[in-house]
Order: sequence, then C-alpha cells, then structure tokens
Amino acid sequence: MAWHTVSQAQKLTQKSRRTLYRDMASGLVSYRTNGSGHREIETSELIRHYGELSIDGTASRPTVARPDVTQNEAVLLDEIRALRQEVAELKGMMLRLEHKPDPDLSPVSTKWWQRWRRPSK
Repeated sequence: MAWHTVSQAQKLTQKSRRTLYRDMASGLVSYRTNGSGHREIETSELIRHYGELSIDGTASRPTVARPDVTQNEAVLLDEIRALRQEVAELKGMMLRLEHKPDPDLSPVSTKWWQRWRRPSK
C-alpha cells in the first residue's frame, strides 16, 4: 500500500494533525520517517486505526443545529442602536452643561495704544 504524509493522512481520515501526532506518539499508529525527516503513514495503518478513508478528503461532518436566533438578534441590534443613540444624547448634554462661558469675565478688547492706560473707575 501507499505511504502518506501527515497532511495527506489528515485529509483522508478527517482527523486533526494533533490527533494523528498524538496517536503516533502513543504507538496506536505506526509510521516511518522519509529522507527529509518527515513522518509518513501507510494506508493500511490508517484504515486499521481510523476505519474507512475518505477518498476525496471531504467526508460528511456532523452539523450542529443552530437555533433560530434571527429574531433575538434583531431585538438585540435594536437595543444596541437605542443605547448608542442615548449615549450620544447624554454626551451632548454633558458638553452643554460643562461649557458655560461667564459673560461678566469675558476679556474686554482694548486697542493697542490703550494697554498702558489705567482703567477708569
């Protein structure tokens, strides 16, 4: 039978690299190293330990049923929009409260030649 690299074995068995390396380390799957030091696994070993192989590399994986949360998401998005609008309004109110110039203490503009003149009482 043929020898497969770890990535090829991963596609054939639909297992993660971590699972393959863990099984090789524990001795459940035997392997050899090629000339460049990469691990290779024989097809018969893959079939022996993992069962039927996926030829095209796309085995049907179990799907997790996702509950219908679109209405819940819509409610949450509306709530987020309302809260953002409220935050923007509160920031505007805070800025208006903080910025109150005192009209009595505003500097009086004087002409340049009157700077040394004493203010009249």
